[in-house]
Amino acid sequence: MFNKKNNIIKTIILVLLSISVLSACQNILVNDNNDLSDAQNLSTQYSDGQVSGQTAADVNTQLGAGYINNGRYDRALVKLNKALGQDPNHALAHNYLGVLYARLERPDGADKEFKKSVQLAPNDSTILNNYAIFLCEQKQFGKAEQIFNKVVNNPLYIKRAEAYQNAGWCALKNNEIARSEELYRKAVALSPDLSNSLLGLAKINYKKSSYEYAWSYFERYDKITRPNADALWLGINILYKRYVTDNNLLSSYELQLKNKFPDSNEAKWLYQGRQEY
Repeated sequence: MFNKKNNIIKTIILVLLSISVLSACQNILVNDNNDLSDAQNLSTQYSDGQVSGQTAADVNTQLGAGYINNGRYDRALVKLNKALGQDPNHALAHNYLGVLYARLERPDGADKEFKKSVQLAPNDSTILNNYAIFLCEQKQFGKAEQIFNKVVNNPLYIKRAEAYQNAGWCALKNNEIARSEELYRKAVALSPDLSNSLLGLAKINYKKSSYEYAWSYFERYDKITRPNADALWLGINILYKRYVTDNNLLSSYELQLKNKFPDSNEAKWLYQGRQEY
């Protein structure tokens, strides 16, 4: 029973670990009906165990995290506020509320919640990781790097590879190419199938005109996930640049880009004949 309870918490933590704080405009609708059915549905989704025995704040924090992951921000706000009403010092609830506010484009509120969560749990690597992602999105690169360094230097952190990946993404966002490549390589060394790290390394090697290396990373990426428009455009451009081009694969990528992402900038560039990533 205790293992099942712990699995619920671990699952939620892993879900939120690698969230990149994306901008999204949402209307916040506060409606707290059907709590029981929501709790039953989400607890079933995350574990076959029961949530009895945990504090009410723990349960509502888990539910709030699940709602964020499912894009149901109105429900997430209700659950996380309820959790903090039950336990004002619940560090994870503050952290996930920070994630939620960031997604709702409320950076001041997000920063306040993240700082509170770090104050309450200064050594929690999941909390630190989420805060560092937020800081990077806010272009506070120096502070984000300091926090990422603390996370990746925790040898006991079970999501250390993803933390290296997030740090690599942040370095690339700051145009620190060499640093980003180093971090992505460390991520892949720990977990060879981290798709975003493989894609990041493909991008970096493309920028360095190392097209064969870029292709080797992209090929690995393509085998484990479905490329989005940005990735397809990168793959197309790598194939243009390679010494030996697989014309069938090139045609396949172009067709996927046109059919799956017809309104994307990348599809427009393809129609215009642009051949540069």
